[in-house]
Amino acid sequence: MKRIIHSLIFLAVTVVWASPQQPKPSSTVTDDEFQRVLEAVSNEDWDTTVGLSSKYLKQMKADDERLPRLRYIYLYAAAGRVSAGRMEFDDLAQSAKEFVGKSVAVPYRPITLECRGALNFICPSKDSRDKLVVAATNKTGTTILAFEYTQLKEPFDFASHEDEEASIIGTIEAIVPNPNKSRAIVMRLYISDAILKLKESSPRKQVSVNDAGQQSLAADAR
Repeated sequence: MKRIIHSLIFLAVTVVWASPQQPKPSSTVTDDEFQRVLEAVSNEDWDTTVGLSSKYLKQMKADDERLPRLRYIYLYAAAGRVSAGRMEFDDLAQSAKEFVGKSVAVPYRPITLECRGALNFICPSKDSRDKLVVAATNKTGTTILAFEYTQLKEPFDFASHEDEEASIIGTIEAIVPNPNKSRAIVMRLYISDAILKLKESSPRKQVSVNDAGQQSLAADAR
């Protein structure tokens, strides 16, 4: 009798394990949840931004149009944590590996031809029409969180769009934390196969250096 009972129990367990597992429903990120990320990064709350963006990056579906934007927010905030001494360069390098080869969308920033000392502006690289560089800083401009080097798909007429705002959309080619581990300049971000998306009704006026870096993130948070 005991053998029969044991056999039935074994059979029941076998059936359970052999049954196809029902897929878990796909999780998503609500607009309110995404807004929390935008507010946190606008306030330079690096810990909250990294925590939320890391969580939501895992929840978002692959075709979510916010995903490239969220990748940049994570990297920007992670660099902020490093600059504040709350994250090590090695940890940044490790977490950044998964972003290489993936699409990214950079916040809108103004275009300028006066690149000397220009922080948080899109600048043509050495008068090039298909390469640009951005020195992305914190609000006060005291720390360069990332030098962002971009290779465009096609030449762009920077002179015709000076003072207009644009977003860089491309593929992350490499993320290189500062080998000197100086918290004044955290990393270099290389973007390839990119386009410049001009902001609709972009105001044609000069934006101050201190305001330019956060204006897009702050606008998103409102």
